[in-house]
Amino acid sequence: MMKKHIIDHLATSLALLSIITTTSCSDNNTADTNQLFEVKSVLPTKVMEGQVITITGTGLSEATSVVFPRNIVVNNIAKVGNGYITVTTPAGIAAAGGIVTIEAHGETTEAPMPITVGKPTPTRVAPLDQEIKINECIEVYGDDLEFITKAYFPGKDGNDVVVEASDFKRKATGSLHVYSPMGIKAGPSQIILEDCSGQKYTLPEVTLSDEIAGGDEAASGERYVPIWEDEVYIYDWANWQYLTSDQLNLDGIQIREGLMMRLTFDNPDGASVCVCDANWGTPDVDGNGNNTVWVGAGTTELEFPISQGMVETLKAGGGIIIGGGNYTLKKIELFREYPTLWLGEYTTGWWWYLPASELNLSAITPEAGQIIRFTFTHHDAPQTFCLCDGWWGAPYIRDGGESDNNITLAAGEDFLEFEISEGMATTMNSGTETALIIGGDITITKIQIKTD
Repeated sequence: MMKKHIIDHLATSLALLSIITTTSCSDNNTADTNQLFEVKSVLPTKVMEGQVITITGTGLSEATSVVFPRNIVVNNIAKVGNGYITVTTPAGIAAAGGIVTIEAHGETTEAPMPITVGKPTPTRVAPLDQEIKINECIEVYGDDLEFITKAYFPGKDGNDVVVEASDFKRKATGSLHVYSPMGIKAGPSQIILEDCSGQKYTLPEVTLSDEIAGGDEAASGERYVPIWEDEVYIYDWANWQYLTSDQLNLDGIQIREGLMMRLTFDNPDGASVCVCDANWGTPDVDGNGNNTVWVGAGTTELEFPISQGMVETLKAGGGIIIGGGNYTLKKIELFREYPTLWLGEYTTGWWWYLPASELNLSAITPEAGQIIRFTFTHHDAPQTFCLCDGWWGAPYIRDGGESDNNITLAAGEDFLEFEISEGMATTMNSGTETALIIGGDITITKIQIKTD
């Protein structure tokens, strides 16, 4: 009861704060003329041509133009309310960015923060050394990739198969993860990305397969799974939604910091979306450390990593608090990974004696014949990987190395899969000082067991 009282008290305080900060948002033009003509924020602060940005402040219903760096004037303004306006970023703004200025009937006001200009730069793609089947993930790394809106795959009918950004497995500034879609043409291929300005980027050649991987994706494998579905209209900042633990379905999900969460919503006019854990902790929702983000009209999904605070409150039976305004929340999903036995960053050297106590076996018991998956940091040069069970037994990884368990990973080979041996299963489950003995010159970030 005390926890509920504290949350209710916080909600009331935030609602009052919201009322105080939004009382200027009236549709009464007469009242608006008495307000200070002022810009409070520009979201996002990193932009590029074709992107819709939102400007918040007071007196903005009278705005007649928005002036971008290099004196690029835009008069086509969507006046969502006295409190905020939206405008599409034009071509030709200064590459170094700068200050945005708003004009209204002879008055001008400047944004308090500068904008910078994004420049999407895909630098590499993985995997390069194996065929990529339908439903398998192609990983693209680089800079400013959040501006990518489409991926084009060559189709077997001669037409491109287009994957929209809403269907990407992951979309972040440094990486994109895109599933290979149905209808592709098998063979060596170059996938093309497109950003919000229409500019296209041709990726290095990969080999596509028209075989289907993963079986029934609706029932198995790594994917997003719903933890909540309904329709709730979040009309303004006084309308916080408290989704308690008994409203969330977390069955079969290993919850950890950094696990991806995805919100789906109706958003015809643009909206502010805010997410907190049950203790009002703030996950990084916008990619810049803030738990609130403006999403332009028509954007219906938002993806972000959950924070340690969300992990703790979800595991303790707490829930999620969602707010903002002007959208209808429809679904919350978490990305269900294969069971993760180990997560971190360890450069192997000769040797790394991985103790059984560091393996998380809460979700699965390793068995001979299961597929184990090692994920590595990206490497542009070949690296060595060697694996033994805790008794120095040599599992079969693949042919072509110094031995079957001491292999060379090709440049760009960022993960490795093979079958668990009897010896591995025994030492991993034994609770002994050494579960696995790993060598080489590679940095490991994750060990998982695949389940389908």
